[in-house]
Amino acid sequence: MKLLLSLILIITIGFNCCKSLSIGTNIIDYSKIENQVGQQQCFTSSSQFPTGYASSYVELSFNANYPTPNGIQQLSFIESGFINIDLVGEQLYVEFLLDNGISKTKGSLWGFGSNSTQYVSVDINGTDYCFQQQPLSYSVPTFDGLKYITDFELGTVQCDMFIGNPKDLGNSSKVVLLVDKSDCSLISGSTENINNTPSGYSLTNFYYYKPSADPSYFQLPSICLNPPNSKLLKLLKSSLPSIKLPKVLDHFPF
Repeated sequence: MKLLLSLILIITIGFNCCKSLSIGTNIIDYSKIENQVGQQQCFTSSSQFPTGYASSYVELSFNANYPTPNGIQQLSFIESGFINIDLVGEQLYVEFLLDNGISKTKGSLWGFGSNSTQYVSVDINGTDYCFQQQPLSYSVPTFDGLKYITDFELGTVQCDMFIGNPKDLGNSSKVVLLVDKSDCSLISGSTENINNTPSGYSLTNFYYYKPSADPSYFQLPSICLNPPNSKLLKLLKSSLPSIKLPKVLDHFPF
């Protein structure tokens, strides 16, 4: 309960400051925003898309829509971590700490588009284990599908504002992304549940953004190269349904 109240307060403040979404009855009118005239600086062509990036992040969610094996569901949590993506080589690494108010999951994920394989390292009862999973849970990262809306100012930072709809969420969520005009770095992203789904919102801020991936993070640790024996692996796989994967990639697959 304390977590949910904290999320409501933080997200309310964040959205009111960013003015990208409004909580309550003052729902954003996207048609009015789309009619505004701005001067787009970033992503005017595919040649401007980054080849990769690395960034720390914090994601706050209150009842926001997320894809699950059982369909679209509303989730509330706080997640923090570090994301490192090579868009050209189709490789990604995420280090994350997920707290949903009931349990905490700390782990790392490596994804490789070349063989559609991912490795997940998590702490189970104080011991780190690594699981190999196929196919890859996440689509190949891409900036395609973003639509420029208008200019925006966050503090003193001049931004381009984009909207998009994550493929895995169908038409259940609207995503707003703020990008620094000076170097096209990711600043902040927010989502709002739409199309008659229960009200919900999320806010993700990116910190210490670097416009290229660090290849050293794509090296698998020895724990993933030496999996547990078959008997132990069978026992551990029974715990997989309760293992939470990083949520940042569900809303922002780029």
